[in-house]
Amino acid sequence: MRRIALIISALLLAAAPAAQAATEDSVLRAREGAANLLRGKYEAAITSFDEALKSDQLADVRRANILNDRGVAKWRLKQARAAIADFNRAVELFPDYAIVYNNRGNALMELGEAEQAILDFTRAIELAPSYGAAFNNRGNAYMALERTEDALKDFRKAVQLMPTNAVPYNGRGQAHTSLGRPFAGVRDFSRALALNAKYAGARENRGAAYLKLGRDRSAVRDYTELIALKPDQAELYFARGGAYARTRRYNSAVKDLSKSITLNPENSEAYQRRGTAYLRVRQFAKARDDLSTALDIDPENVAALAERASVHLWLGSPQEGLADAEKAVSLNPKHTRALSVRGQIYQKIDRVDDAIKDYQTALEVDPRMPLPRARLRKLGVEVPPPPRPEPLGEPVRGWVVSETPDGGYIATNRRYPKVRARLEMYGPGVPEIVDWSLVKYNSLRGIGLLRYRAGVLRDESGGDYEYTAVVDLWKAKVAAVEPHAWGDRKSEWKWKLGSVVVTDPDGVANEVTLRKAPAQSYGQGDQFYSSDNWWSQGAQPYPRPRQRPRQRRREPSGGDLFDWLFR
Repeated sequence: MRRIALIISALLLAAAPAAQAATEDSVLRAREGAANLLRGKYEAAITSFDEALKSDQLADVRRANILNDRGVAKWRLKQARAAIADFNRAVELFPDYAIVYNNRGNALMELGEAEQAILDFTRAIELAPSYGAAFNNRGNAYMALERTEDALKDFRKAVQLMPTNAVPYNGRGQAHTSLGRPFAGVRDFSRALALNAKYAGARENRGAAYLKLGRDRSAVRDYTELIALKPDQAELYFARGGAYARTRRYNSAVKDLSKSITLNPENSEAYQRRGTAYLRVRQFAKARDDLSTALDIDPENVAALAERASVHLWLGSPQEGLADAEKAVSLNPKHTRALSVRGQIYQKIDRVDDAIKDYQTALEVDPRMPLPRARLRKLGVEVPPPPRPEPLGEPVRGWVVSETPDGGYIATNRRYPKVRARLEMYGPGVPEIVDWSLVKYNSLRGIGLLRYRAGVLRDESGGDYEYTAVVDLWKAKVAAVEPHAWGDRKSEWKWKLGSVVVTDPDGVANEVTLRKAPAQSYGQGDQFYSSDNWWSQGAQPYPRPRQRPRQRRREPSGGDLFDWLFR
């Protein structure tokens, strides 16, 4: 018996070095796989991980770690189901492994299973409450389910946990834009780009937000930079072409839309927009051809029907145009362009009563349309002035708030008839004007600050959101909408010669450029000034220059993601 025991001991002692060697080799293979994973060599990484997992001496935690990394490599290769199989095995071995739940949630998102993904991201957050990536990823899942308010909360938490990472700012900007707050979207996208100037997704999203705000020149700049990075994406040329057209740069619009069509010849709207651009420069034959192609692709493209009807009218074929216009109105009885064009055609063929009805219907849909209003007046029909929106409260320093047809809010002031200040809401309620002040310092002359209550805070504090619309009176537009206070927590506003830096109560800063800073030296370098009310008191926060600068009266309008996601 003693002899057998000695033999077994001898065998175990002989096997121990072999087991240790196998474990060390497994560790080396796992490290090799991790290095390949970071370099983007996913297939090589999987091969190394396969070798590492052959050892039967690995501890459960170590095996779970290797399975997680192999799952990530498979997910990167778009093998989502195979990745999920590895993540499942890892969870079985190590149920409290937060990273695996986050990664499995990403793979589930790849398969369109957002609800299941939310469960995994939530479990990751429960295990690691400071796991910023999991908050960001759960925000993406909520966005996929159109639970935008829930997404916004998660993106905000991710920003707090990862203030130097651009990704959650981009997510929060998308949530704000989806909730009808493009100014807030631009603020977040700009912050993301300040952190990572090469972040194409944030730049594209900011360009889209600029388009919603009607800031087409700013959108053009963003899309131009994107096109330099991605010269073969049809949608970028399509978006920039539309922005060019709205600024009446029709030749540039045609060039961009032609490139978009070359890259994606099945886009009906691209042909329609290029046809409309040709119509604006009176190249009627080209316009007709493009609009006809748009309708070949999509026979129910109402805009293309309305524009082709106008082309036929210009070419002296009103009956052909009438057929197009009638079809357009039958598809969309409230399409103001189709109604207006059909009214013009009715006039041309002496059906004046029908023309009057179409013009009146167009004005009922949009009372601000100038063409049908002018046509009715020429026909001797009395036209009431555009109705003034019903004010939602008493005027404050001349400013009144009213609701727009799309459910938004604007502030207007008879003293500034061209300004329609869009007010964004951040909580329940309607906007209430708090104060209006003009910046009196020379370099920022023409800038006004319209402070308003932007809704009730969604927490238990019972306070209000207060925001400030920065109004450029020279350009008759809102330059930005920035936070003033969230309940008792105030933002910090620091002024420069030509800009203001607003740091919100969460500590996120955003610089709004308002004017080109004067070239003269003011003796203070680039120093900030932060008096809360100097603009309304008329104080001069900078010393006056020896020679007063010539004042222009009006300006022309114009880290590695792997580390963040998986570590």
